[in-house]
Amino acid sequence: MSAHPFLAPSPYESDGGEIIGRDPRSISEAEWRAVSADVLVGMRAIRAKCLDCCGRNAAEVRKCVVVDCSLWPLRMGVQPKGLRFARKADAAADIEDAA
Repeated sequence: MSAHPFLAPSPYESDGGEIIGRDPRSISEAEWRAVSADVLVGMRAIRAKCLDCCGRNAAEVRKCVVVDCSLWPLRMGVQPKGLRFARKADAAADIEDAA
């Protein structure tokens, strides 16, 4: 089995040479294209992570009770209307406070 190109020995002595994930900011476009052209972003990535956490079972994602998880409100793959309105109201209040 060959090593994944996104993994490398840790440069930190305290890690004892363990293999760690490379800093994604240092990975070139060519490396991204060669290894994972189908990288998920945004809501699709969040939904995929929730499915991974729940054993690929969509019903379990829907029933998730881990409300302390920062992804919990987004687990269905969309931003809930109530959350969107609450964030807009918070942003408006921040603007008023700054004025």
